[in-house]
Amino acid sequence: MKWLGDGVMFHFPDAGTAIRSGLDLVERTEKAINVPARIGIDAGAVVVQEGDYFGRTVNIAARIADYARPHEVLVSEAARATFGVDGVHFELIGDVPLKGVSKAVRLHKAVRALT
Repeated sequence: MKWLGDGVMFHFPDAGTAIRSGLDLVERTEKAINVPARIGIDAGAVVVQEGDYFGRTVNIAARIADYARPHEVLVSEAARATFGVDGVHFELIGDVPLKGVSKAVRLHKAVRALT
């Protein structure tokens, strides 16, 4: 975990854990401190240096978070494609141009599946 001004960056070993945790964080943050959280998730290689994380994956996740509206967990196609856990479904947002990213990124909104 790393604090970034008014945001936080988390690193997870897999996209499934990140997505489940993102949904939990959105729900719990609003209950605990009444602040609407927004989360962006990408999957891929990262560069680890002196306990910090860098690289394209980190940058895209940050840009996805910037694009997300309050209460949303948005994930890239790369993250959605590696996700394999029940209880979550995805709503296609579409191909979105993100600041500083040369090619549009296909985004999906992660939501809890109705039981």
